Amino acid sequence: MISRPQTERDNAFHILTLGCSKNRVDSDGMEHLLRQRGMRPTADPDGAEVVIVNTCGFLGAARQESIDAIQGVMDRRQDGQVVIAAGCMPALGNHATEIPAGVDHILSTREWYRIGEVVGGLLGEPDLPEVAGCEGMLTTFRRSEAGPFAYVKVADGCDHACAFCTIPSIKGRQVSKRPLHVLQEVVDLVAGGTREVVLVAQDTIRYGADLGMKNGLPALLESIVEQVPDLAWLRMLYIYPSPLTLKMVDVMAKHDVLLPYLDMPIQHADRDVLRSMNRPSDIDMTRRLIAHARESLTDPVMRTTLIVGYPGETEAQFETLYRFVEEMRFDHVGVFTYSPEEGTKAATLPDVVPAEVAERRRAAIMELQNGISLAHNGALVGSTIQVLVEGVGEAEDELGGTEPISVGRARRHAPEVDGLVFIPGAHQIGALLDVRVEEAGPYDLWAADPLATVAGPVADGAFGREATRRRVPTGRSRVGSRRGTRGRGRPVPMATPAGT
Repeated sequence: MISRPQTERDNAFHILTLGCSKNRVDSDGMEHLLRQRGMRPTADPDGAEVVIVNTCGFLGAARQESIDAIQGVMDRRQDGQVVIAAGCMPALGNHATEIPAGVDHILSTREWYRIGEVVGGLLGEPDLPEVAGCEGMLTTFRRSEAGPFAYVKVADGCDHACAFCTIPSIKGRQVSKRPLHVLQEVVDLVAGGTREVVLVAQDTIRYGADLGMKNGLPALLESIVEQVPDLAWLRMLYIYPSPLTLKMVDVMAKHDVLLPYLDMPIQHADRDVLRSMNRPSDIDMTRRLIAHARESLTDPVMRTTLIVGYPGETEAQFETLYRFVEEMRFDHVGVFTYSPEEGTKAATLPDVVPAEVAERRRAAIMELQNGISLAHNGALVGSTIQVLVEGVGEAEDELGGTEPISVGRARRHAPEVDGLVFIPGAHQIGALLDVRVEEAGPYDLWAADPLATVAGPVADGAFGREATRRRVPTGRSRVGSRRGTRGRGRPVPMATPAGT
């Protein structure tokens, strides 16, 4: 227990979330539990009594970012301030010792639901009874503040043994949330005004397998569509290549609320490389899955992630991957150079690919994809698309003045990893607008004034961020604005190669 003087920071907490969308859900859960203790969130870590850094441990670069973030908090630490390191990095025993000294508690990703009792103990507060419905990592909770979109984690852990991946050692085997609990989260979110729900897991397509469900994800989708008629958009991320994907696509084709967006990380296209990765190596099966989605869905959108520079990858094998990307013409692609991770099979393989060669290969595919993405977006010019408004800000005009501009996403854009749509004027956050596309870049779209207003009701006061003003790119400059998802003149991959 920490002895501390009374300050204006009392009962305030700040959570810094690093890594993937699954970590975001865990942070939302921690916020819920701390609010239940009477604490309040603050956007200013210096003004918080408790600062929590929810770390990522998937790759070396992500771990270093987590270490730097914790150290930054420690360097600015105020008297009496509690600092907690949470998340994936503490779950990696061989890297947990790298967490900067002096933090008050270390809480692994498998223990995030204990945040209330941990904080209470550090602050000398009495124990509170366990939250009703608590199921450990898969605790069902209600967000205190809704946003235009929200992630719902349907499972945690992974049953695969990809040779390059540390997720099983961090998360363990897959454990699925009960369908009724998933449904309750979605109902609560929509009641609070959320327009888009994004289902996530390490391997979303295997949802329910541990519960004995034969077609778990397709059945869950049917249930959500039936039970939550006011939900506008439902999206799935991290779909492992599997024959079950065919059944999922068939369900998607039946319901407009299920966005025709297939996020299927394939990692490579050469059979020998895939076998070495311990990934599905039947690339013709992958072709069939993609073809089925394109034949079954209206305006389908395809996203994938790839790894180049894997140990032993030859120029010929890289050429196979390059030609596959050229053939498939994905809408969105994230490319990563291989990162050796201690404790994985791949880290022991010979024939290491030099870093400069791996980077050259990454750049080559991203240059190829840049042209493909630009062609996909260019075909939308002159058409009308539906956009979910997520932010309002100001842009500079040609004379140096300012004009209001709104930013949102189309149905073809997943949160935080794909492009944006910029719309003239200040529009209600959470509104669904029909807009005409005027101009396109490889990532972002620029629209004319909306052709219609809100498509459906939005709860009053649902989105407290509506009043926030932030600098966003002018419709004339056409410069991307979201850090980590795009760059000036060249593609940038997702922040982490999340999922499987």
